[in-house]
Amino acid sequence: MFQKLLSGKKAPVDPFETDLDLDSDMARVAHPTKSKLVETATRLLKTHKASEISVDLVLSESKISKGSLYHHFADLDELIETALLERYARWVDISVGAMTQILTTAKTSKEIYLGLVEVTRRSQDPKLSAERFFRAEVLSKANSSPRFAEKLQALQQDLTDSLTDIIREAQERNFYNKNIDPKAIAVFIQAYTLGKIVDDMSADPVNQEAYEYLINTIIKEVFIKG
Repeated sequence: MFQKLLSGKKAPVDPFETDLDLDSDMARVAHPTKSKLVETATRLLKTHKASEISVDLVLSESKISKGSLYHHFADLDELIETALLERYARWVDISVGAMTQILTTAKTSKEIYLGLVEVTRRSQDPKLSAERFFRAEVLSKANSSPRFAEKLQALQQDLTDSLTDIIREAQERNFYNKNIDPKAIAVFIQAYTLGKIVDDMSADPVNQEAYEYLINTIIKEVFIKG
């Protein structure tokens, strides 16, 4: 049994508003017809491969006319790409929101640490393996579609910049180690969160408590000051 870093204590705040429910409050798109199309495509992507989704299937499920679809999107591919980005954006919103809540509510380095421990527990949950695979698929698609890559790049940069700003502020408040570049920390956090996909594919997964202990030790010994 691995020794708990928290000595049985829980984080003082819950940094996640939605328990990492990426299906809630999905569409950022303002126009109701466009939003409905995106929501429909997103729902279909849960049960179909992108290549299996046709215009007729989207129209049948959404009850929206073909003319309206092509008014809002150049083609079916653009609709599918938008649906993928919407779900990816939801992850960005949750990640930034959680980190922001930790920083704005914490008054000591210990409270920052306890909040990050909760982030580790939630983000590394084996039940989120499907979401990690989804993010990997989105990143892979960008390698073959310049149009999609350009849109995803902007979204990914938004996540990195937002996390960098949060970490920089924590450094200014003397909570984080100022000797480490804040952007490097932001990228590292994203890398180990997505990197759990390696273990998701393993026939003999790592002990979850051991894995979380490793991450929390790195956070405590390297990032957190004091």
